[in-house]
Amino acid sequence: MATVKLHAEEIAERQLLAAIEFANNGNWVPAITLAGAAEEILGKRLRRIGKEPSYDSMKAAVIEIARQAGEINPTIEKDIGYLINLTKNELKHYSGNEALEFDLEQDGAELLERAIANYELLSGTVRPEMIRFWSTYSET
Repeated sequence: MATVKLHAEEIAERQLLAAIEFANNGNWVPAITLAGAAEEILGKRLRRIGKEPSYDSMKAAVIEIARQAGEINPTIEKDIGYLINLTKNELKHYSGNEALEFDLEQDGAELLERAIANYELLSGTVRPEMIRFWSTYSET
């Protein structure tokens, strides 16, 4: 079996493109898992070069809105981060006995948009598959 050498950005790009393909076919569980993996890799790479990933900017915006609405809970940052990634983390780690409910399409589209935004910010480009996905879900 031949070995393959992949850089972080290549791994994330492959995960993201596969996630888009799964999403386009309505397979949201693997789409969310792969998009989440890509979004995390790309986000870490962005932080290394001093750029703000989409997760960080989204979290900061939600925290600011909560603070303006009078939220004083000292764990608000952790709580918001948990909520933003709830579906991704539940699908990745859940091992309980109860059935969980999600809006897979909504949560998946949001996570894919975050991953695509990170990809564009890091690479300076957007693949045609990403543009097609984004245009499809920005209309809904």
